[in-house]
Amino acid sequence: MNRQQLEYFLAVAEHGSLGHAAAASGVSQPSLSQALGTLEKELGAALVRRVRRGAVLTPAGHAFVPHARLLLRELRRTGDVLDQLDGAPAGELDLVTTPVLAVDPCAPLLGRFRGLHPEVRVRVQVTDRDEEVGGMLADGRAEIGLTYLPLDTEGIAVRVLAEHEIMAVFPPGGPPLPDPLPVRLLAGRETVGVTGHSLQRALLGGHLAAHGVRPRVTVEVAHREMVIPLVLAGAGMSFLAGRVARWAAGQGALVRRLDPPLRQPYGLAYVPGRLSPAARALAGLAVARENGGNAGGGSCGA
Repeated sequence: MNRQQLEYFLAVAEHGSLGHAAAASGVSQPSLSQALGTLEKELGAALVRRVRRGAVLTPAGHAFVPHARLLLRELRRTGDVLDQLDGAPAGELDLVTTPVLAVDPCAPLLGRFRGLHPEVRVRVQVTDRDEEVGGMLADGRAEIGLTYLPLDTEGIAVRVLAEHEIMAVFPPGGPPLPDPLPVRLLAGRETVGVTGHSLQRALLGGHLAAHGVRPRVTVEVAHREMVIPLVLAGAGMSFLAGRVARWAAGQGALVRRLDPPLRQPYGLAYVPGRLSPAARALAGLAVARENGGNAGGGSCGA
């Protein structure tokens, strides 16, 4: 079993077609089929079943997917360790985060990281579901996560970095409001909400309920990117965190802190013992950034 066989198998699992998997992998379909057949012989089980319009995984194939991801990640990590013997971290780094954290602090953090480690190729996956972060780390789809906390997934370690303050954001041109804004004054206000469940939504709902306020969601969207344009257009108020709230204020929205305030911690998540040199470098940079220090301060256990 080698790295190439694992990559081809996972490509088939992702694309559902030998032809599409071969194209994505940059090889001919016969070469991919041959490598896949060799892998199946080595494992003693059929992983893929060819069908008229593509390929589907067998039960054994479905069971092997998470193991293949972890094996492939370990092979890459070993290669990255050897590459680092000649200098700075290199190789690939897979990070998973959530939409708000992708903007702040992920974007500036990765900008700084790439400046320090140009040999590392970073892939960022964004999920709307906080609870999915732990699963993606556990099964090898990502190596390190930047997520809101708490994250209760067995086998996943977390390192608290900082917190976001959640603020109320109103359309431009409305009546003046005190800053900070007493939570009780939010009762009955038309609100732009985001479909689904998240740690932030649950935290906000509990905070409002504790002060006798129940959000009146009049516009609900599936994509968070729509929230600020809708607020600016006058569709209702909403709640935003961190740099996203400050950006909305720069676009003309009226932003107010809450009284009492509402803050949500965020941090790094990872499987102990699985961090590559690149992931350790990113973790150290993130810790140093939040502590106001220099790159390299702080670390996560490998």
